[in-house]
Amino acid sequence: MSFTPTILIVDDEPDVTTFFSTVLSNHGFRTWVAHSADEALERLEENRPDLILLDLMMPQKSGINLFNKFRKSTEFRDIPVVIVTGIQDSFSEDFHGFFESLKLGKPSAFVEKPVSPEELIQTVKRELAMAE
Repeated sequence: MSFTPTILIVDDEPDVTTFFSTVLSNHGFRTWVAHSADEALERLEENRPDLILLDLMMPQKSGINLFNKFRKSTEFRDIPVVIVTGIQDSFSEDFHGFFESLKLGKPSAFVEKPVSPEELIQTVKRELAMAE
């Protein structure tokens, strides 16, 4: 029996979650989708993913708040989190610095929207390999 990694996709945009889910499924990954921080927390109560793709800009609770919850939780702090952001290049370094300044650590990786299928798959495979 082979291992099928599970990816939790957290993004409030249905087009983005459909795109990510389709690309990842076509490459042999199992995906779960959450369109809000609260829905992501519900999914985490049901099952533990191998990696989380997390949008930063969401209504109600931001991806930053959700990331902090992951890192404070002893149950979820070791799950790799890839931040997916639409922030333009000029602000990208500010976000890297912001996460580095958090006492809870920084995400495993950052990818910028729009994400190509190749970049998405490469990033996910790299982060899963590093987590093993």
